Amino acid sequence: MINIGLINHIAETHFHIRHRIIQSLKFPLNPQVKHLFHNSETYYDYWVKIFSDKFFDMGTFIRLGSALERILKEYYMENKGYRNLLDLKKDSKYKKGIFQRIQDWQKNGLIQLFNEGLNYDITTNSNLKLMQELMLHRHLYAHNTGLIDDEYIRDLKKLTGVDLMQSPNISKYYPCEDVYYFEPLLKLNEFIEGTRNFFSDFPNQRN
Repeated sequence: MINIGLINHIAETHFHIRHRIIQSLKFPLNPQVKHLFHNSETYYDYWVKIFSDKFFDMGTFIRLGSALERILKEYYMENKGYRNLLDLKKDSKYKKGIFQRIQDWQKNGLIQLFNEGLNYDITTNSNLKLMQELMLHRHLYAHNTGLIDDEYIRDLKKLTGVDLMQSPNISKYYPCEDVYYFEPLLKLNEFIEGTRNFFSDFPNQRN
């Protein structure tokens, strides 16, 4: 049975704990020390100015992608009858990192593994594209702290049709300077609910 407890914990962090943190930071700063905090009125204002709110959400985003990868692995192992990781590693089709390789263009990835190993065409899942986008952004945040590079720009356009170099706010600076890409964080609600829906569409599991 699919355990979405990991997703529920992430949802709690994003929908409840995050808001409590924000409220706790909204206290006035002493005028005598405001110059130490970019002349912010509250600590929350300062938190936002230094992008700490974005990096907090980035951590939640990475956690969600990791949960997706873990649940996919557990689903595969259960349906193959594997008792532990030693059984999984004996699978000739298994490769390290395969459960995060969910893009159409990635050879020897999840799509092929589920097709051949479980006889499940995961491309029929209506939420797969959203999950592919989740993992694309997760890779950016986990491995490059949100700083775009040529590979990310190429893959985002391939997957979604969005060309970041058409945005003046990005092309004005990149590739001469580092550029953060925080926009996917605005869809974190959608990605959390989409992950739940993704697994709700999975076939019945092995008894």
